[in-house]
Amino acid sequence: MFSRAGHVLKVASRMPMPLLPMERHFASKVTFVKKIYSDGSTCQKCDFVWKQIQKDGLVDRIDRTVVADERDMSSEGIVLATKHKISRAPFFVVNDDEKPDVEKVYDVYFKLKKEVFDVESGEAEKNEEIIRGMMKQVF
Repeated sequence: MFSRAGHVLKVASRMPMPLLPMERHFASKVTFVKKIYSDGSTCQKCDFVWKQIQKDGLVDRIDRTVVADERDMSSEGIVLATKHKISRAPFFVVNDDEKPDVEKVYDVYFKLKKEVFDVESGEAEKNEEIIRGMMKQVF
């Protein structure tokens, strides 16, 4: 009888604790950095990722949007990219109010979505983001 009860407790202890809908693992503040090219056009992958954020219902979880404008090397986004040694857009800078000097950078949306917002991405979404990144390098 005790072994059976022990088994039930083991199974119950393996079950993950549900997270509150707006609970974040790390972030107190999330900044979305998108790119504008030297000809003034917007980054297609940045636009795609923003549409995905909207589709996922996570717009209210993005605290700020800043621009890395290739026409202005002192733009906030360029400064952040240089500081964090990031060479592709979009990317996200995540800050924690409890550790204001610590910033974590994500250059892949589905990783941010999983690790910060605790929302899983489907394989099709991951593959599309990877393919868009590869196409950017080709063209």
